[in-house]
Amino acid sequence: MRRRSDQTPPCPAPDTLRDKLIGLGERSIRKSYYPELQRRIFELERFRALLDQSNEAIFLASAESGLVVDCNYSASRLLGRPPEEINDKPFSSILRPITEAQIDRRLAKVGDSSRLLDAIETDVEREDGIVPVEFSLRIVRMGEETYVVAVARDITDRKRAEEELAAMNRRLEELVEERTLDLEAKARELESANRRLQQLDALKSSFLSAVSHDLRTPLTSIQGFAKIIERDFNRTFRGMVAGDLHTKRRAKRIGDNLSIINEETQRLTRLISDLLDISKIESGTIVWKDELIELAALAERAVDSVRFKAASQRSRLKTEIPPKLPLLEADPDRIMQVLINLLDNAIKFSPGGTVQLRAHEDNEGRSIRISVEDTGPGIPENELSAIFETFHQARHGDAMPKGVDRGTGLGLSICRQIVEHYGGAIWAESVLGHGATFHVRLPAAACWSQKACDMSA
Repeated sequence: MRRRSDQTPPCPAPDTLRDKLIGLGERSIRKSYYPELQRRIFELERFRALLDQSNEAIFLASAESGLVVDCNYSASRLLGRPPEEINDKPFSSILRPITEAQIDRRLAKVGDSSRLLDAIETDVEREDGIVPVEFSLRIVRMGEETYVVAVARDITDRKRAEEELAAMNRRLEELVEERTLDLEAKARELESANRRLQQLDALKSSFLSAVSHDLRTPLTSIQGFAKIIERDFNRTFRGMVAGDLHTKRRAKRIGDNLSIINEETQRLTRLISDLLDISKIESGTIVWKDELIELAALAERAVDSVRFKAASQRSRLKTEIPPKLPLLEADPDRIMQVLINLLDNAIKFSPGGTVQLRAHEDNEGRSIRISVEDTGPGIPENELSAIFETFHQARHGDAMPKGVDRGTGLGLSICRQIVEHYGGAIWAESVLGHGATFHVRLPAAACWSQKACDMSA
């Protein structure tokens, strides 16, 4: 018996051999690559669908031939041509002003790398006109082949927005230029008006100074003669009419009228003095005779100056000033003027009340604060800053004491200008119906002197 192994194997049938070669048959199908190919085909179809749904036009071109290999639906819509009219055409033909040589030069900068090149703005031609687009190029390698992927987007809306923005910028520049010209014209007008105001202010100061000087001489004469007449009348004629009641009444009336004349001439004298001070301060012609001052001694003199008026008003004067305060470097006559103005003002609005003058070190000894407090009607809150303006008079309403002379509104303005000349500050605090307090802060001598400040620094 021959051994089975020595026998020649039977030749398979032709159909069985063909099925085995092409992968048919139950066992062959399970081992074939068809499922993997089907999965790959499905993925490619899905990826193709995603590309076609993209709003951006995508072109795939051969880097060697420069021909378009493939494009998506958005590319066909962008160019207004079917894919068969795009594929196998030179990619440079769809870039209207950019030549193939320019594309090659840009691609040559990166060689075979996959870096994204800078975007190219150009136009594409289609039947309905020219469309501005922006291309982004990238080189990719697929196996042994090199391709260029171009992504294009329609930038019509962006260009329109840029043009509108440019037009708006141009219009804005025109408006700015117009406004600038208007402002320059207004500035010239204001400058001219300012020069005119300065001239008028100088004229006003000159007029006040001249008028004040011209008024002072006759007013002094009137005041002097009124005092002489009043004195002679009281000495000579009052004793002669003691028995005649009618004549006695007339003599009293004449005496009262002479007293009124004296009071009014004194008020006019103070007004003229204030006008002269304002005129000198504003024109810069005032002479400041600065020296070192002990505030306690100066304050005592100021209180003595107003003591008679306080007594006539039945007002009580109180002082609270430490004997050892930092020295002030200022004109003593001007600081005395500030103190007397504030005390006189407080006494005037506090008949039968109390006026208190206080002083103490402030700001760690670098300045001195002076306060004048009264028990008068107070000042409305909206008037607290305005009362220091020239000719301003606070409105006290029904709380204003009867018979009080409102004055000219110059005293506090003079105080402010004197205090500010020495680098100080003046302000008022008040509750309506509960009096007012005026504060003055003046730098001590060591801080007012710039040389001393530089040395201490």
